[in-house]
Amino acid sequence: MKKLEIIAIKTDNGYYIKNKGSSYSSDLDHYYFSGKKSELTHHKLWNHIDKKSLKIYIMKRQPNINHRFELKDKSMVCVKFPAVLKKEDVICYADGESYWKEEYSNYSSLYQEVSDKQPDLKEYVEFDFNVIMTIDNIKKYGGFSYPVQKTNWSHEGLCNVTEKDINYQIIDKILFPDIVLPSKPCQLTSHQSYKVIRQHVKQKIDYEVADITSDYEFCFTVCKRVIKSEFYDIKSKILKNLSNFGKKQISDNKIQIFQMTYSPENYKGYTAIKPFVGRNHDDLKEKIDNYLNELIKVINQPIINCRYCNGKGIREVKKFKTNK
Repeated sequence: MKKLEIIAIKTDNGYYIKNKGSSYSSDLDHYYFSGKKSELTHHKLWNHIDKKSLKIYIMKRQPNINHRFELKDKSMVCVKFPAVLKKEDVICYADGESYWKEEYSNYSSLYQEVSDKQPDLKEYVEFDFNVIMTIDNIKKYGGFSYPVQKTNWSHEGLCNVTEKDINYQIIDKILFPDIVLPSKPCQLTSHQSYKVIRQHVKQKIDYEVADITSDYEFCFTVCKRVIKSEFYDIKSKILKNLSNFGKKQISDNKIQIFQMTYSPENYKGYTAIKPFVGRNHDDLKEKIDNYLNELIKVINQPIINCRYCNGKGIREVKKFKTNK
């Protein structure tokens, strides 16, 4: 068996290990390290063991033995139909195929082939165990997933921006193994941030109080709808059909509340959204969630005309800054 080259990170709770030759998924799951299998981690290439192993082995399956044919119906046992026929007595081989011998061929449907399983054997593996880093601990970070449009066209469906799309500093990617990167400074790009915000607003907006007036791959705008005062509009309500009584009356006035583009698109007249940045995965997710929650709260807060002047007076409406 080929020599196993293990890369390890030593921590205060054991070792994180990977096969140096693996690039797509871990292949250490079926190995035993000092008698125990390794544990899976959130990272597809890395596993965890409690202590450094002096011996590594796999369990090798042994071929079945005592191949034979047993009579299906035991009540038929007699001289002509023995309970057991040895395979080598009734089977012959030719041109790579097996056949029942002619004198037994008429009985083949009455028998079934059986064999005995042997216990698996330990096969020890030659290996190198190379500790490349020692740190206190590797924190287990949770993932995240934000829906975004798959393409420029909404009818082509959605995909997700996940922790796999996170970007790291070049120096950290050079200095640290990939399993350590979730604890390092990280960010989404401006374009990724734009797509996350755009889709979140489209899914959470209350269209009774706000409206998306620009919705493109390169620019996005949200305006407030101005709701007429219930007090001022009482006469028109009385005159309306009873089935419509009590519904909100929307004026034609709209007030811009939020707008954005992204870098390097920088569409003229729009503010480029800055990338979401975090100290680590958890901090990045918290900042994204806080921004999205605060933005949609502001967007969905209604603007109602003054009950006395029905909007003839002017009051400043605070906009939500793109890069709050």
